[in-house]
Amino acid sequence: MMASQNAEPVRPDQAEPVQAAQHRDLWPGIAGLAAGGLLIAGYVLWTFTPDVSGRGALRTVGLWYLKESNQDQSEALALILLAAGLLFLFFLVALSRLAGNRSHLVMVGGTVFTAFLLVAALAGNIFAITVRTSDVFPVVPETALIAILLLNTAYGAIIAAMVGAAVMLFALWRAAQETHAIPAWLSWAGLVVAVLSLAGPWSAWLTPILLAAWVLAASVVLILNALTGKEEAAALNPQPLPPQPER
Repeated sequence: MMASQNAEPVRPDQAEPVQAAQHRDLWPGIAGLAAGGLLIAGYVLWTFTPDVSGRGALRTVGLWYLKESNQDQSEALALILLAAGLLFLFFLVALSRLAGNRSHLVMVGGTVFTAFLLVAALAGNIFAITVRTSDVFPVVPETALIAILLLNTAYGAIIAAMVGAAVMLFALWRAAQETHAIPAWLSWAGLVVAVLSLAGPWSAWLTPILLAAWVLAASVVLILNALTGKEEAAALNPQPLPPQPER
């Protein structure tokens, strides 16, 4: 568990505050589960976007965006990533509480990740949304060039987002070495993801899904920690028995 490893003994009169402190990690943990799941779903959808690196990229992109099903997919992808980013911010608050004096680095890194994730969600899918909702923006070679530019911008934003995630994970790893508020296996797994994230364009196709898996694992730990804290507080502060009727 995260916070129960080095917890000081709690007096019965302190049980209620501890219960509240532990219980507030429950909903951030649930938000993290949702964020991690949405990030994985978004990554899977992102793999279906057209390749923009080859010589035939202009034709490939144009034909891809002409299909209404692909336009629907892009719109869904944008909504999924936007929701994942907002849920991740809720999860980030609980992570920063565990980082002690490095909480500011966790918040900065996580906020940078979220900001660039939202940029990627909008830049990578705004072309399809515009084509779908506008009658004066056709898919032709000239506009397909804009789509290629926007897709490359989205990939660049993902690279920047993972740099922010690396800062967050490095800070959590250092906090785990000092306070043991985070399980060792979770902090070392985060360090691996952080190192890989610094490889930039050579690893950005893989590191988002690794980060999503890490978020899922951290969310499970947060939820278990909150439930355990609630049980411990309840055991320290049992409910009084109802008064017995007089005979």
